[in-house]
Amino acid sequence: MSMTLRYARPALYADYARAAVGVAVCFLPMLFVARNTVTLILAALGVLFLLFGARTALRHATEIVADESGVAAQGPFGGRIAWDRLERLKLAYYATRRDRKGGWMHMTLAGEGRTLRLDSSLDGFTDVVRMAARAGVANHLEISDATRANFAALDIAIPAAAAETTA
Repeated sequence: MSMTLRYARPALYADYARAAVGVAVCFLPMLFVARNTVTLILAALGVLFLLFGARTALRHATEIVADESGVAAQGPFGGRIAWDRLERLKLAYYATRRDRKGGWMHMTLAGEGRTLRLDSSLDGFTDVVRMAARAGVANHLEISDATRANFAALDIAIPAAAAETTA
């Protein structure tokens, strides 16, 4: 069974809005104020917001296709990793609040000379994480304690033999 997944439109639109506001806040003052150190700092921050907008556009143009044989990113800078060639698997959680109730997950998959990075705003993210977990166990990959804890948070069990690795 093949799944074609895309990043959730509301999350993409929110990122576009953040990028636009950041660009406006950073570059508009430069139209009205003489060039000085502050405007140079604003320009540098504005460039970061432009890069964030470009990254969002790349995610918008990318589809993730996952099936029993592997996972692929189709679009700009795409690539494919066969599950049996998976060499590295990391699942990280980034909290936005101290009580850890807000935040997102980020999965990094590497193999065949490629690295794919997916985050939890991807529709069907948990399904791809399950497939990656199975491949990681089948390939006898080192699975860190943090990654194992993040799998557990998604109710994905990793067998004890595969979980006995370093952090």
